[in-house]
Amino acid sequence: MIYLIVSLVAGLFFLVSGKVKYGKTLYLEGTKARIAGLILLAPLGLMLSLFAIIFILTIFGINISESSSKLIDDLASTSVRNGFMIGLAYINYYSVSRETKERGGCLTYWLAYAIFVSISLVWFLPQLISYAKGLKNVFIGIVVFQLIFIVGIWLWKKWGIWGYAVVTLISPVTSYLNTASVLQAFVSLVISLSTILILYLLVKPKWQFFE
Repeated sequence: MIYLIVSLVAGLFFLVSGKVKYGKTLYLEGTKARIAGLILLAPLGLMLSLFAIIFILTIFGINISESSSKLIDDLASTSVRNGFMIGLAYINYYSVSRETKERGGCLTYWLAYAIFVSISLVWFLPQLISYAKGLKNVFIGIVVFQLIFIVGIWLWKKWGIWGYAVVTLISPVTSYLNTASVLQAFVSLVISLSTILILYLLVKPKWQFFE
């Protein structure tokens, strides 16, 4: 809910004012600031579209299965969260200094968030793995590698970036093997690609400092 509120307020402010600022610090202005606003508002538009489709289907007496409804809810919430992250990464891309070897708040925040998500996945693995029980070791392995690659990024290593991107792209495959759902795999692919986009926007300005 907090991502939803912040994205709505910040997105509207950036779009209308044409400025991205915090206190007296101006990060972006003009077209770039308005694009940042649109990025933050885009997932909200997707949410409204999905809910509108559900409402229309309900009017015509078309029932949506519980699994499909849950998938739509997950897609909506994930889109808002990732949309917020992409918005921050976009602002970071154009405003962060390219001359100093400092991670900056956005990259540090994202790395901490990525660690939290990876550890949470280990905790919730029994609930996530439904059909293919034998995939448990694969999931654990992926999470372990994610944590290793996150540490690599923290240590300014290019292999950490490439490794995290590759492991992230494996997620749609494991999602399909676990659920046997093409739609679920597609949603996982969208999430994976958006995650890689966030990583790109965060590390690109500092690429010369990675070894």
